[in-house]
Amino acid sequence: MLYTDHWKEIKTRMTAYWEREPMERCCAGIVVPKPGYTDPGEGHAYFDTERGDAIHRRRFQGQDYLWEAIPCMFPYFGTSGIAEYAGSKPVYTPGTTWFEPCLEAPDAERISFCCKDAFQRQKDAIADLIQRAHGDYPVTVTDNCGIADALAAMRGNENFLMDIVTDPEFVSRGIQKLLPIYKETQEELFSLTYENNEGSVLAWMSLWAPRRCAQMQCDLSVMISNEMFNRFIMPELQELSDFLDYPVYHFDGQEQIRHLDSLLSLKKLRAIQWTPVVSQPPTSDFIPQLQKIQKAGKNLILFPQPWEVEKLLDNLSSRGLHLFTGTNTMEEAKELQEIILTHSKDRG
Repeated sequence: MLYTDHWKEIKTRMTAYWEREPMERCCAGIVVPKPGYTDPGEGHAYFDTERGDAIHRRRFQGQDYLWEAIPCMFPYFGTSGIAEYAGSKPVYTPGTTWFEPCLEAPDAERISFCCKDAFQRQKDAIADLIQRAHGDYPVTVTDNCGIADALAAMRGNENFLMDIVTDPEFVSRGIQKLLPIYKETQEELFSLTYENNEGSVLAWMSLWAPRRCAQMQCDLSVMISNEMFNRFIMPELQELSDFLDYPVYHFDGQEQIRHLDSLLSLKKLRAIQWTPVVSQPPTSDFIPQLQKIQKAGKNLILFPQPWEVEKLLDNLSSRGLHLFTGTNTMEEAKELQEIILTHSKDRG
């Protein structure tokens, strides 16, 4: 890899992280801008692969990637992208993508892999990005996670929440119709990217794994009870955790705490990524919940502010812990590295 001089070490340490082996420090990725560099905020390149390659190379050249920080390309075509494969029209903007509803009525039998050309277009773009990368950096799979979230996009969130109450059989059947589409397309993307990545990379979490690694999520679960979560979402998560080799759950918001015990019951779930949501307390305010996750034998992926790191390390085990953060200067980064080295403790 061109933009990191310790790729082999990253893979070795991340392998130990997944196996929950004791190490002298937790895994940690720290990104530092080089003097004079400011990210221009150019937005997503989508299918303009030449521009995407150029944007990322400028970003990689303008920043230092310390320890387990991975400079990588994340081809983005919209979260829960299988909604497009099943008929929803994407709306692309520089900052994000959403999908227009395509199911006017809760009819699960209308759900099929009807837009294979949309998937092929994405697959071709990712293949072209890999060619442009020339092995200089990883190119990941796209963001197709969240099966129930995709179904909600297809129906519209408000309609979908009503469906949960008025037509629960549609919700269960709809999720089951989408799951094979996800697995078929995801398997193709894993196979496409495997050689270039020497395994699997989950870009925005700065994770590498020897085999298939992806996030599972249900962002709409902040709006449903745990009873509903267990009925509709847990079967999806169970099937996906059986399909993936290194399944990670994207925990987005303190409202999901009511689902934590359900998540921890997933035997094959390897890690939970805790998101510090804007306007909610910082990650370090949830020490009891984070300790509970570790005691259940699950790994943690955290995005703390640098000032939180010492408190987190003094209360959590460094085993199975991955921190991903950034500093403004290399001097600050070195101070943070010293804190991590000093305060990392293997608490089992």
